[in-house]
Amino acid sequence: MGSYLLKLPFCLSISSLLFTYIVYLFQLFTFGDAHMGWLLISVLMSSALLFSSTHPENRMHRRCVKNILLVIHAMLAGYGTFLALGMPRPYSSILSNAGLLLLLGIVAGIYQTSLIPKRAASVNVLHALNITIGIVLAIGTWYFVYLFYLYSEDGNGDLWKLFVPFVFYGIAYIVQMKVMGTQQKRIAYSVAVIQLVIPIVLLQIWKALAAGEGML
Repeated sequence: MGSYLLKLPFCLSISSLLFTYIVYLFQLFTFGDAHMGWLLISVLMSSALLFSSTHPENRMHRRCVKNILLVIHAMLAGYGTFLALGMPRPYSSILSNAGLLLLLGIVAGIYQTSLIPKRAASVNVLHALNITIGIVLAIGTWYFVYLFYLYSEDGNGDLWKLFVPFVFYGIAYIVQMKVMGTQQKRIAYSVAVIQLVIPIVLLQIWKALAAGEGML
């Protein structure tokens, strides 16, 4: 089991490095755009994940650190996929599909790192639920932010409101884990039910902002 837990992050780090360099070189030689900042951060994060997967005795192998690296990887891979979509065909189709596969692998890595077989099933269920809601909120938030920047004409003074549901989600996640540690499962489950409404709240905030900007 331990070797399996190391294989996926190792494969993801190598795949991320290859994907980053290929997309960067295509962007550079096709459009003349040097996305140096994205390249450096992506290579740094991929190298950190590679180091953590090949040195299990190191502190960087801890689950929380590895999850942070995977989440950052997801954002960087998402940006790389967005860059790939702007390339001429067939390169855009090949690289964007590769980026989506990489994102799916990263999501699988987050689940794998967070769900511990030896832990109580109820705790793993809560972790899985929270990870899923977090992924939905992250995708929805960044998509709405992109649309807001694309179509807004009056500035972005209210943009911070889109991140409010994510903050409440994080607080609720922490509360659940603290409560589960004291065996107060009913409170934890009640908070989990409330969390299911947070993506709907995000959608309603977006509709209110879009209506105010004349986008709806």
